[in-house]
Amino acid sequence: SGDRILYANDYKLFGRKFGVDLSGGFSTLFLNTNEIYLKSDGLNMKIGSASNLNNIHFSTNLGLGLNYSVFKNFSARVEPTFKYQINTFSRDSENFKPYIIGIYSGISYSF
Repeated sequence: SGDRILYANDYKLFGRKFGVDLSGGFSTLFLNTNEIYLKSDGLNMKIGSASNLNNIHFSTNLGLGLNYSVFKNFSARVEPTFKYQINTFSRDSENFKPYIIGIYSGISYSF
């Protein structure tokens, strides 16, 4: 995991109930475990580690936050996010480009 630098802006749609946020930035990722396991039919055996991973790599982040105001101080949020990893491999990745698609959600109460 790493730091996330965000640019966010709120745009209200359909009155005061719905809001849309756009966020983007970069993350710094640190490798903390490098182990490869063989798992099959109850077998779980460590067979080594990858030799082509960088200890530090980066990702770009882009998300679209959707907010819904349930009450005056209470709202719900869903944010689909796309993260594209850069500089993951030091060599021999055969053009594999890792990415992550996530859906973050939550509720908030302001007072």
